[in-house]
Amino acid sequence: MPATAGQKRDKDTDLVPPMPITAGPAAVTCVYRVQVGSSGAGYPAVAMGQECNAVFASGGFRSGLSRSVDSRFSERIRHSGERGVMRPGIDIHVLGPWEIRRDGEIVTIPPGQLRVLLAALLISVDQPVTTDTLTERLWPEEQPGNARGSLHTYVGRVRQLLGHDVVQRVSAGRYQLSVEPDRVDIYRFRELLRQSRTQLSPNQELALLYEALRLWRGRPFSDVASPWVDRDVVPRLTEEWFAATERRIDIEMDVRQPESIIAELHELTGQYPTRESLWVRLITALHRAGRREDALVAYAQVFRVLSDEFGIDPGAELQQLRREVLQGHPSVVPRAPAPRQLPHDIAKFTGRQEELTKLDSLLTNLDGAPIIISIDGAPGMGKTSLALHWAHRVADKYSDVQLYLNLRGYGPGEPVPPDAAAEALLRELGVSGDAIPSDVDERSALLRSKLSDRRPLLLLDNARDAGQVRPLLPGSSALVIVTSRNQLRGLSVRDGAHRVTLNPMSHRQAIDLLSSAIGPHRVAEEPTAAARLVRLCDYLPLALAIVAERAHRTDSLSDVVLALEDEKARLDNLGSGDDDPHTDLRAALSWSYRALRKSAALMFRKLGLLPANDIGLDAAAALSGMPRGQAKDALDQLIATNLLEQPRPGRYQQHDLIRLYATKMVMTHEVQAERDEAIERVLDWYLHAAVAADKVLIPHRNRDFVAPFKARTPPPVFVDAKEAAAWFEDEYEPLRSITVWAATNGWDGHAWRIAMALTTLFDSAVPWREGLKFFQSALDGAKAAGERTGEAYLLNSVGCIHLDKEEYHKAKSYFERSLARFRELNIARGLGMTLGNLSMTHANLGDGEIARDYAQAALDLYEDLDYPRGITQNLDNLGIALRVAGDYAGAVETHLQAHQRFLRSGDVMTEAFNQHNLGLAYAGFGDIPTAIRALRTSISFHRATANRRWEAVTMADLGRVLKAAGHPRIARSVLTSAMNVMLELADPRAKDVEAELAMMV
Repeated sequence: MPATAGQKRDKDTDLVPPMPITAGPAAVTCVYRVQVGSSGAGYPAVAMGQECNAVFASGGFRSGLSRSVDSRFSERIRHSGERGVMRPGIDIHVLGPWEIRRDGEIVTIPPGQLRVLLAALLISVDQPVTTDTLTERLWPEEQPGNARGSLHTYVGRVRQLLGHDVVQRVSAGRYQLSVEPDRVDIYRFRELLRQSRTQLSPNQELALLYEALRLWRGRPFSDVASPWVDRDVVPRLTEEWFAATERRIDIEMDVRQPESIIAELHELTGQYPTRESLWVRLITALHRAGRREDALVAYAQVFRVLSDEFGIDPGAELQQLRREVLQGHPSVVPRAPAPRQLPHDIAKFTGRQEELTKLDSLLTNLDGAPIIISIDGAPGMGKTSLALHWAHRVADKYSDVQLYLNLRGYGPGEPVPPDAAAEALLRELGVSGDAIPSDVDERSALLRSKLSDRRPLLLLDNARDAGQVRPLLPGSSALVIVTSRNQLRGLSVRDGAHRVTLNPMSHRQAIDLLSSAIGPHRVAEEPTAAARLVRLCDYLPLALAIVAERAHRTDSLSDVVLALEDEKARLDNLGSGDDDPHTDLRAALSWSYRALRKSAALMFRKLGLLPANDIGLDAAAALSGMPRGQAKDALDQLIATNLLEQPRPGRYQQHDLIRLYATKMVMTHEVQAERDEAIERVLDWYLHAAVAADKVLIPHRNRDFVAPFKARTPPPVFVDAKEAAAWFEDEYEPLRSITVWAATNGWDGHAWRIAMALTTLFDSAVPWREGLKFFQSALDGAKAAGERTGEAYLLNSVGCIHLDKEEYHKAKSYFERSLARFRELNIARGLGMTLGNLSMTHANLGDGEIARDYAQAALDLYEDLDYPRGITQNLDNLGIALRVAGDYAGAVETHLQAHQRFLRSGDVMTEAFNQHNLGLAYAGFGDIPTAIRALRTSISFHRATANRRWEAVTMADLGRVLKAAGHPRIARSVLTSAMNVMLELADPRAKDVEAELAMMV
């Protein structure tokens, strides 16, 4: 029989692992060491090391079940726990004597090493365990000569008993027990506890606690002989039993008369007389029942136990409780034991050092107003993990009260209303149901009052908005941590909350997280695959955790990469299929999507139609079909819920995985006609916007090709060339990606026209390799779709890139094919354009006479068409041909004629080329000062229109002229600047300039 308080006992008999009061335990041996001192709950902490014998009394009682608050709870527990209802598969029971059932039939596992092996695999169920870990746990002192061979033999015997599918070798050196966690009582117990913490009704929470505690049948792993189990496993499990039991008692004292729990508490303090938290509850129950004398007697008993055994006084909480009993009267309700509700810390928390440092820096005002911290971020960013980890780091500064509440802002069911949330917190603080006001403001005031003389830590997880959080804020020196997908701007503005926004991890942090989850050796074995894997996961912690679990089940990271490379199936491969936002990225995103207003949800879906992650406000308005103001409001809500980012005003970006989810939503919820209409709107807008910007840069260019398409959303208006060039720079990636996408997805007419509107952009600022790939893609699309006009224009564009690259024979081939197509289609301006380009090509090939012929043919054609820009350009081409032929005087005269026409047209970009050509003609003629002035004018014009490539080319020519004129120092500086820009743009002409500079040393 257990010794009661005050009886003489063997010194260590009351330090045993707890036995549930719902089952009759047997005698066991345990391993413990007493650490004198006070733990957070006010009782001596228990560590490991010194062996002690503990004899439990058999025939314990089932007070939890026999005194249920509601008979329905007992009925539910009885049915849920019955093992007579057979489910196919393996069921494992270790919270007591070892018991395994397969398809309802008991499987006998012989005592000894087989049970230790199963225990080692069971503690990490459905997770790989290395052979090193298994051999260490099987043979902790001295391993046999062939430990791995013996391990393999044991694994084989377990497979014979349980089935080959139960114990699997998932990869080299790793085994895994493949059993669903809910078939193992340990994990069922923990899941029931987790569910109980989410309940707002105390009766519902109580029912789940009963159900969880009923799974206990005695000491965990009671018939497994293993120092490792005794040292590392049993203490942790029994502490979880204590926490669940004490929580059940707290609720029962709150919802029932305190007398109903006093007998059980006498029994528990008799079994575990040094656990102060049980004495706190006994004294509280006695005091609430009006039994002040008995409460003081109970305090005297625990005082004597602690003094006799360890020479210490009771902890601060017991001493405070004694003072309240002495000073109070029967109607005074003593303060309930301080809640310690933080869920467990993250075992292998990795990364986020910058955010942790920032959080630490916010703890500057520990004695004044509450410190409110809002941690927000997109789904899957690890907000709760960071909040929990940091809360545990600073919990010692807020030891009075530690409260946790899931506000269910995003997830199945409705968010927790503020009044219900306030009630839940008040109950945790010991306020009985009949003392809780019905009005939310009164509840909020009472909550502030209850916390006013304490230093509480509140972790309010998964908030929907500031209105849900505000009534729960203390007025005291508290720390409040709120996590939300919403930015909770109102909480910052009105309540002074500090915002910490989580972004995707850095590449290094993501690699570290993956290493922590699957082992550094696997990352070291396949570094390229690991790097690709974290990129495919968009550096999101949740996605990385999911792929890490997948990686455990395969030998190669490359196989996981291969599965994720398929963009259409990537989200499916990042899901667990259980609609749990903690383990399924799709589920996490779905709850954010469902919370959106109608207009924001529409905008989110439409964004999934685009191939790029970047969009401007006007393009988003065109895509969604909304007026500009409404589109901005919708985008703002997406930003507020972290489904979209705004890197700078007017620009919006989505993470890859969020965009893939948006694509899934638009494909699921909108018919093809709706999707096509949105795509057509945005393609029309991009076309007309690009033409509008190009028109500012080159006002008189022929743009007849745009005619069939009308803009339904007004394109932007540009004040000057600088503004137009800046717009092209902002929109480069969206324009490039949507054009390539359109060319391969049935929108060929838009694709080649947008490409033509981008020729100035690609000519001036885009590396040739990118430009060639872009225009070739558009050309291939036009050919495949039979867009012959587009093919003619794009053949010319590809030829221009080869001309700039000084690949003159390739350029000549493309121009000749373009010329033939324009002749076939009878597009006169297209003919003139290509004839002019052939003139320049032959000039560069040194064929001055042929170049003059082509230039003259183009000039004659444009004069017949009365097209001033064409006439002016081909006068310039004719001047180039004359210069190549050695007629420098004729070249200067012709370029000057063109110059006069350019002055009248105001075409600054084309005039920049004219001045360049004029400068080269003057240099050939021998008029160096005039040549230098013309080249400098050209450079200033190129700079004004942001044409960096041709600014560099002209600077190189200026450097050569300066060098020939005897100014080597200035020439070297100019040539160096030209070379640096060329290198930046991957222009192969940089090598020529570099060689010239080397010759000047």
